Amino acid sequence: MAFAASVTAALLLLFILGGLAACGGDDADVDPQAVLVAASAKMKEIKGFHFVYEVHKPESAKPAAGLEIARMTGDINAAGDMTSTVDATYSGLPVTVGIVALGDTYYVQDPISQKWTSVAAADSPVGQLSLSAGTIRILDQITDVSYEGTDSKGGVKAHHITGRVADEEVKAVAGLVDLGVTESFPTDIWIGVDDSLVYEVDIAGAATTNEDPKVWRSIILSNLDTHVDIEAPR
Repeated sequence: MAFAASVTAALLLLFILGGLAACGGDDADVDPQAVLVAASAKMKEIKGFHFVYEVHKPESAKPAAGLEIARMTGDINAAGDMTSTVDATYSGLPVTVGIVALGDTYYVQDPISQKWTSVAAADSPVGQLSLSAGTIRILDQITDVSYEGTDSKGGVKAHHITGRVADEEVKAVAGLVDLGVTESFPTDIWIGVDDSLVYEVDIAGAATTNEDPKVWRSIILSNLDTHVDIEAPR
């Protein structure tokens, strides 16, 4: 009986160690570049998604004198049209601004009168955003990539990949970027293991001369491959 129990325990230990080795080997065998290529192809096919774009400032950061965006929440469809609510501060006072983007035209809702005004994309309070095509561009252009393992994002198992993204590519995502302030942004990307969809992108570094160098931005995606009809506000 003692011998049988010892054999059983030994086999169980070998099984556990073998399972751990297999898990470690899976991560070790992941090619981050292949994961990025698959994600780029998959993101080009989806119908749209919900997003939360947030600017994270250190406690030591000084408040901006003009409009400062803290958070954007909204939806984007395959055409790149967007509807969103922007939480910001203006000279330290909190304001909420509605924005609808249809092609090169942005509709901005006045936070006081609630009336909508159409402006060129470059003249909108958030500049010309491209969270859909811009995210794909980051997948295609990120350099110095490294595989960091897997995490849980959006309730799914996700590959965690790090790298660096040039300021021109970040500017393609969020237009309000001063080139040369941070020439190469440290970037973290989480991509679904089973579906190759992007669930989060974090970008660290100051985007403008007025920003604290410790600021970082996150783009969290959900409701992936969901179409939303977006029309000009009336």
